[in-house]
Amino acid sequence: MDLSATLGSLSEKMRDISSRGQALLKPPPIRFGGPCQFAPEPGVSWWHVSLFIEPTAVHQKSIPACTVRLAPLDSANLPINMRWRTRESMTTYREIALEEGRLYLVPVVARKEVGQRAAILTNETFLAQRKAKFVLPPGRSRWKLEVRSEDKEWESGHSYLLKVPPAYTSNGGFTLEMCYDGLG
Repeated sequence: MDLSATLGSLSEKMRDISSRGQALLKPPPIRFGGPCQFAPEPGVSWWHVSLFIEPTAVHQKSIPACTVRLAPLDSANLPINMRWRTRESMTTYREIALEEGRLYLVPVVARKEVGQRAAILTNETFLAQRKAKFVLPPGRSRWKLEVRSEDKEWESGHSYLLKVPPAYTSNGGFTLEMCYDGLG
């Protein structure tokens, strides 16, 4: 038997086994959760959206270098870069490694109960530099979240409906809700 033919055949089998192993280590699905309030001070409503990777046996355990964007559905505006944080810390990050079984939060929009009562999109610029670039007018708007890693993208399977009340009213009508195709 020819040694080079045997080694060539063995090399092909190893590549096949390796590619099947890589298929088992594909990036896990990201679960886009519901909105929740995480205001650090009284008189402020600050909506966040939760995300996590469900633990599974066949997927990789983390996704490195993830960024998140908010994509408007009812306008032609481009997606807006957002930031990440964890439940344990108010520190925000532009990029984060998502780990299996851990809860991550995306700060979305905040509104003060007193004073100007403007609803401010807490995007990357706002959280990094404290510059309010997106002040939202009263009314309703719908958004989707998008997560990107170095080689993969995920999009929320539902949208988020934001309701901003008029400036002279309380935050009681300032809500962020999950919305499924045409509902809301």
